[in-house]
This record gives sequence, C-alpha cells and structure tokens, in this order.
Amino acid sequence: MSEDTTQGLPPRPFEERVLAELSGIRQEFTTQRETLTRLDDRLTSVEGRLTSLEEKVGALDGKVDGLEEKVDARLRETRPIWEGVLARLTAIESELARMNRQFRSFVADIFQVRARVEKLEEDNDKRTA
Repeated sequence: MSEDTTQGLPPRPFEERVLAELSGIRQEFTTQRETLTRLDDRLTSVEGRLTSLEEKVGALDGKVDGLEEKVDARLRETRPIWEGVLARLTAIESELARMNRQFRSFVADIFQVRARVEKLEEDNDKRTA
C-alpha cells in the first residue's frame, strides 16, 4: 500500500485552484464591505439622531434660560411689594399687641369699677336698712 494520500483525489490544475481561492477571497471581501456599509449607515443614522438630540437640548436650554430670566424679573418686581406687606404686617402686629395690653387694662379697670359699685351699693343698702 502506498502512503500517497493524494492519489484518490481528482487532479485539479493549479490555475483552477488559484482562481477558486481568489473567488473565495473576493466573496469574503464583498461580505465584509457589505457589513462595513451597513455599519456606516447605522453610524450615519446615530449621528443624525445625536444631532437632533443636541438641537432639542439646545432648545430646552434656551427655554430654561428664558424662564429663569422671567422668574428673576418677577422676583425683582414683587420683592418690594412683599417687603412692604411684611413691614405693614409687622406694624399691625405691634399695634395689635398694644391694643391687647390696653384692652386687658380696660377689663381690669371695669372689674375694679364693678367692685367699687357693688361695695357702694352694699354700703347704701346698709344705711337705708
């Protein structure tokens, strides 16, 4: 028995083997190129979406800046009003405290007058009896 393992193979010319190999390389290259094209298309799509997102974030940033300016303007407009209201409330509270003290004094005076009237009535009743 011979040890030549190529005896059972059909003879194939060298040119045919080279052409078959080149065809396989060409198919691989075409497949890789298609894959790269799909990746490039996806990357382009992602870049477009990212650009759109950047534009939307920029628009939102502008809106937030506008709102901050409006809030600051309103605060500048209303701050003097609230300061005036606070000053008036402080004055009202102090006036109420003063009136409360006067009212308590007035009530105490009424009790004293009532006690004196009752004493006078008792003295008058004792004299007439």
